[in-house]
Order: sequence, then C-alpha cells, then structure tokens
Amino acid sequence: MNLRFAAHFCLPLLVALLASVSGSVSTLAETKIGFRQITIVEPVAIQRGTSQKMTLRSNFTLNETYATFFDRPGVTMTFAETEPKDAPRSGRGSDGTPFNFDVTASADALPGVRELRVATKQAVSSVSHLMVTDFPVVREDEKQANNDRASAMPVTLPAAICGRVERAEDVDFYSFEGKRGQQITANLYAQRVTQGIHGMVVRGPLIYLMDGLLTLYGPNGQVVAQNDNFVGGDPFISAELPEDGTYSIEVRDSRYAGSGRYVYCLELASQPHAHSVFPLAVQRGSTTDVLAIGHLLGDSAATQLAAAANDPLGIRRERLTLASGETNPVNVLVVDSPQIVVSDANNSVENALPVVLPVGVNGRFDLDFSGHFVSFEALKGQWFEFEVTAHRLGLPLDAVLEITDADGKLVKESDDGLHTKDPRLHWMAPGDGKFYLSIRDLHARGGERFLYHLSMKRGEPDFEVAGEYYYAQLAPGTQMIWFAKVSRVNGYDGPVSIFVEDLPPGVTAEPVTIPAGMSHCGIILSAATDAQVNASLVRVGGRATIKTADGTDREVVHYGTVTCEQQGSGGGQARWPINTQLVGVTKPLDLLNVEAEPREVTLKPGEKAEIKVRIERQDGFTDPVTLAMSFDYFTTLFGEQLPPGVTVGKASKLRLAGKTLEGTVVLEASDKALAVEKLPIAVLARVSITFSITTNYASNPVVLTVESP
Repeated sequence: MNLRFAAHFCLPLLVALLASVSGSVSTLAETKIGFRQITIVEPVAIQRGTSQKMTLRSNFTLNETYATFFDRPGVTMTFAETEPKDAPRSGRGSDGTPFNFDVTASADALPGVRELRVATKQAVSSVSHLMVTDFPVVREDEKQANNDRASAMPVTLPAAICGRVERAEDVDFYSFEGKRGQQITANLYAQRVTQGIHGMVVRGPLIYLMDGLLTLYGPNGQVVAQNDNFVGGDPFISAELPEDGTYSIEVRDSRYAGSGRYVYCLELASQPHAHSVFPLAVQRGSTTDVLAIGHLLGDSAATQLAAAANDPLGIRRERLTLASGETNPVNVLVVDSPQIVVSDANNSVENALPVVLPVGVNGRFDLDFSGHFVSFEALKGQWFEFEVTAHRLGLPLDAVLEITDADGKLVKESDDGLHTKDPRLHWMAPGDGKFYLSIRDLHARGGERFLYHLSMKRGEPDFEVAGEYYYAQLAPGTQMIWFAKVSRVNGYDGPVSIFVEDLPPGVTAEPVTIPAGMSHCGIILSAATDAQVNASLVRVGGRATIKTADGTDREVVHYGTVTCEQQGSGGGQARWPINTQLVGVTKPLDLLNVEAEPREVTLKPGEKAEIKVRIERQDGFTDPVTLAMSFDYFTTLFGEQLPPGVTVGKASKLRLAGKTLEGTVVLEASDKALAVEKLPIAVLARVSITFSITTNYASNPVVLTVESP
C-alpha cells in the first residue's frame, strides 16, 4: 500500500482555554477557540482483529468529537464519552484531560504506526499516533511498581507491552520465561509513536522525544543484550538466550528523562522479524529475487517480490513469505526503471560500474568507510536527476551524493533532501564526457541495514511543492489561508497552478496560479454560509503544463510534502514531516467575519494602495487582533503571498485592540516589483492564543494586479 504524502499546512496552532465551574460536569464556552492538541494515546497499540477501549488525552476539550482519521486503512475509532467533560488548560507540560474512545483494528490491517487526527464540532486536532500490532496488547500496571528486576511485571511471549516512562528516572521492567537456545526479539516503539505530537518538550532544549534504551537481563542478573539507537532513537534487540529461567527486560530513557507523554509499545516475541529486503526495489510488471534482512529468518531468507504493470509507484508495505514463515511487513519500493546491483567492489572511480540511464541502483555498504561509484555519459546542457531512498524506509543510512568529472574534480554534491536525510540532486552537465556518481554514508558507517536505492534518470523540466498547510478550521461564511511554495528544477521557469483535493462539502479553495518569477502563494479556503459541520483529509498539489525536449506538452502533477507545527523549548516553533492534512467546518469561531475592501487592487511600480479591513468579533471575545500579509514568527517567515517587490507599508494600521474593529493594510510596490495579473491574496487576522501560537483567520479574496514598468 502506498502512503498518501499529502501537503502540510501549519495554520498557527490554536489553544482552547476552558472556564470551569466547581462541581459542574457541563462544558462552558471557550474563551479562545483553538485546535485540539492531543498529548497522549493509551494504550498506544491495538492488536489487529480486536477491539478495545483507548484514551486520548488533550490539552483542550475533545467534547463533540464526531470523526477520526488515519493515514492508512484498517482502523476505526469512535468517541465513547456519554457526557460533556471539562478540560481546563493546565499548562504546556500538562498531560491533558483523558477522553475515551472505542477502537477496532480489522483482521487484515497491516501492522505499523498510523497517524491519527480528530474532528470535533468546534475544532480539528493536531497529529498523534496509533500502532497496529500482530501481538496481544498488554498494558503496564502503573499502580504496581515495576522499577527493578525483583518487581518486574510478568508477561507471556509474544506480547505488545504498552507503557509510559512517565517521570524522570523512571524505569520499567518486564519478565518472561525463556529456554536455552531460544531466540527472541525486542522492538521498542517510542519516538515512532510520539514524533508528530505538537508539544513534546520535557525540559530544556535537548530533552524532547524519548531516547529509549533496552537492556535484557538473564536469570542471574547479568546483561545478555543492550541497545540504544536502532530505528532513529528507538532500540531493537535480537538475542539467543543462554539458559533456562526467568529473564527480564528494562525500558528507560537513555538520559533518565521522563514525561507523561513518553508512551511506548515494546514488541517482545520469538518469531521471524524482517527489517528490509535487498534489493530494495521491484520494477513494475516484473518479479524480483530478494533477500530478507532481519532476525530468526531460518535457513533461507530468500524470497520473491512481484509488482503488476499498473501498481502505484512509490513505497508500499508488504509481508515476506519465507521458508520459516511469514514476517512482519517491510517497506518495498515499486519503480518503473530497470534495476541493477552494485557492491563494495565498486569502491572507486577505477572500479565504477558503467550504467545506462534510466536505471535504479541498489546497494549495501557491508563495511565501514565504504563508497560506491557508477559512471555515465553526458552531453553538455543535459539535465539529470538523482535521488536516494533509504532514510524514508526506516534505514540508518545518511547518504551523500557526489558527482566528479573525468579529471576527478568535484562538480556537484548533495546531502539532505526536503524533510529527509535522503538526498535528491538536480544537475546540468557542464560539458560532454564521462562523469562519476558516488554515494557514501555521511558518517562512514556500514552494516547489513545500510541499504539504499538510487534512482538515476535524465531530468525533465519539473517542480516540487511544499508549504504551510497542516490543518484548517472554518466556521460557515469565513475564510482561512494556507501557503504553498514551489521549487522549479531542471530548467523549468513557468507557472504552477495550486489545487486542494477532497475538501469537505461547502468548502472551496480560491483558484491560484504561481506565475513565472514567483515561488509562493496563499491558498484561500472559504466555507459557504450554509456549510454543515464536517471534516476530511485533503491534499495540496501543483499542476503545470510543461514542454518536453521535443516540443510536446505534458501535464505534470505533484503533491506537496507535509510537516506539522511543533512547539519547542522556550516557546519556539519547529516542523516535523507527517502524512496528513485536515480541514474542518466548525461551529462559529472567535472571529465571525474578516472583510477587506476593495476586492480588487491594481498597483503600478512605485505606487501604494490601501486595503480597509473590518473584523466582526464573537460575543465576549475582546483579545487583540493583528493584521498581516504573511505567516511569520519573529524573524522566521513560514508563508508568504505577495509578489516580490510588494511589501506592507509603515503607514498600515495593523493592531486591532479593545473596541477597534477596523484597520488598514498599505501595499507598496517598488520600482522592480514583479508584474502579476489578478493574483488572489487575503489579509490575515491573527489571534494570539499562546506566546508562540496564533490563529490565522483570513479575509475575503482580494485580486491583486501589479503592472509592468
């Protein structure tokens, strides 16, 4: 199955402050309406083919939840509270208020971590995570001490143990009966089930996600195995038990940090476990012999993978069938180009493997300090595109790509890609001849899991999409704004139209095209006055008609990368790659309307134009509102919409405090302002929720034209 990598919007995150009445169970109106910040999911895992109760904790109320969303199928979740529950905000580090849900995982649900989103009638939520497992779920009994070997909580293998390292210096022990020669695996999911949570700061700038450490002790108390970082900061142990007896396994943070948000799932089993396959890719319409990489795989880890001619390209998850049995799902690449394999023998320019493009190169660095080289022919002015896939498959390789010419001169290099450690390199050949492409690990590491797939092809004029589109919530008759950004590559310099798919009924996106010479735009979302409460996962993408080398037109569509907004130490902001975007139609919000006039503005270079803005407040909402034309945080600009050379003038009146309902935005065009025609923009009306979080309301669209000099 392919994950849907949707585009991301970070409308600044909203915070709900609930008033409470002593002894009352009814929920009062929010004094500031904010998005729902899910903090903890307990237990964080569910066994496929089962149903269970689950608790979602949130800093702000989840009352009137009517829908939940996952980035992959196989799980359903329904709100289980029968009465409204007060959820007063008690600080950024709070565990939040618990709300009950009923969860079911279908029998055919593939194991793995899913993104979870929630929609209430008043707001939509941040990202959280839920894990599906093959094994029975066992919950840590937090009422009983299990902080040493003597008090270890007994479990029976296989098990998916769900617990929390809920405070500093907390350690959790679990015990099981083992036999001499028995092989076991212990796989801790900690970072992988919390990495998208909005506020994970525990203490100081360095204590964020849990850095798990696993230690396996034998019956005599001696250490049998230990691991720290395996998949990111999550550890993994594979061990053969040396004797019969009672074994115990310790779970803790390697820094002895702790937090109520440090939930985890420890899969403890004695059966085949695969991490990956080699080669990593299978070409559409073919069958490929692969070798499973993992533990307890039996005498033969060989198997085959097949892809139909019409299978979707990209990453899919697939169980492997081996002689020893069926494994857990692993990530496999489906590609459309021929595939080859390189080895550590291709470790220099002299030993470079000649390739003909397009081709997919599959490699593994068996030893430290390894590097692989391939050679290819190029003509001056030809564009090429090289892309590594490894980190996105959960593999440890931090790849670096380098191109050298026949004289050994470095002509181009690339390290990290957009929101990934996998590099992507666009390059135009400076002359005719043979060139060499090398790949290595940034830290000179090697081993059986240091696998990669390298796509090599001729580059066509193209573009990529990113931006700020994480979530949006709109009351009927209102607008909010997202921001998109395009990066043109391989010589493309034309326009790109931005679109939003799968919007809820009653919500529309103002058509917008990013013109040549400009790389960004606003995406104005509007809810009709009769729109009903509803929500859906959506995708932002870009579309362009691009001429090929032979002069024919081709339509190119790309979906944007997605990141969520996270609150850092000291109130700062950070971003983390995710898969989902959520749009909801809600009950009325703090601002009932933001009106901008005139609705069409024309500027000549050197001229100014004034936009009058009037806001309508919800009864009881009196906080200051700041007008803006961009989404920024101090000196960091997260989203912009004005053409280059058009700025907000100092004569603008941007702060609407007290009873002030009207302001002014003055747009100024420099002598070198980019000429645009009928570009839709909107005035932001920003409501501060916390020190670092604002809500970005938006006005009606204003059509901007900047005339040529």
